[in-house]
Amino acid sequence: MPQLRRRGSHVSLPAPAAARLQRPSWRDGRLIAGVLLVLVAMLTGAAALSHFDSSVEMLQASHTLVPGQTIGKGDVRSVKVRMDGPHAGYLKAGRRLPHGQVVRTVQSGELVPVSAVGDGSSLHEKTIALPATTGQSAILVAGSIVDLYVSAKQTAATGDTDYQEPKLLISGVLVARISTPASGLGAGTTDDSVQVQVPDAQVSAVLAAVNKGAKVDLVPAAGSPVRGGS
Repeated sequence: MPQLRRRGSHVSLPAPAAARLQRPSWRDGRLIAGVLLVLVAMLTGAAALSHFDSSVEMLQASHTLVPGQTIGKGDVRSVKVRMDGPHAGYLKAGRRLPHGQVVRTVQSGELVPVSAVGDGSSLHEKTIALPATTGQSAILVAGSIVDLYVSAKQTAATGDTDYQEPKLLISGVLVARISTPASGLGAGTTDDSVQVQVPDAQVSAVLAAVNKGAKVDLVPAAGSPVRGGS
């Protein structure tokens, strides 16, 4: 006959066997894939760091460098740049400044090319100081490119001094420096002047016009750097 189980009695059940964890084996595909992912991430990071560390320190013009001047420490500053192409054509920082004179214009903020400094005997320009109005000197800066107009002086029928229509004498003249009147005791200048680079072949014409009392106008060329311009 079947045995009856009393209410409240307990029957012992067999305990389940605990699964034992096994150490991962090098043959485990998931472990190998994880290691490979870590290696790829490390190599990618190293390549990125190497890419950014490839930047070099070069010399940048602190202000416009004009033909005829020599380069001093205050004319350039060191900047770190990354150049995709060859950089042998530019002056590197950490080296002695080259001897010689600037032979072509380097605008402010540009890297200084090696070819921009050389023998001053190769220059075919002269620096001439021209009288300028306050309005002209206020807008021009070193490095401005201007067209030089002259208005010949003449005497009107009434005996008053007059000027002829302005004529273009030279186009594309480089402004090397702006000189403004000094103030206070001992001031030696009373008029504004603008120093421009004039080709040797046209120096005589410019000096002749100035000596005859012609009025000189310096008109900035399109796209020329000017004070307050972008």
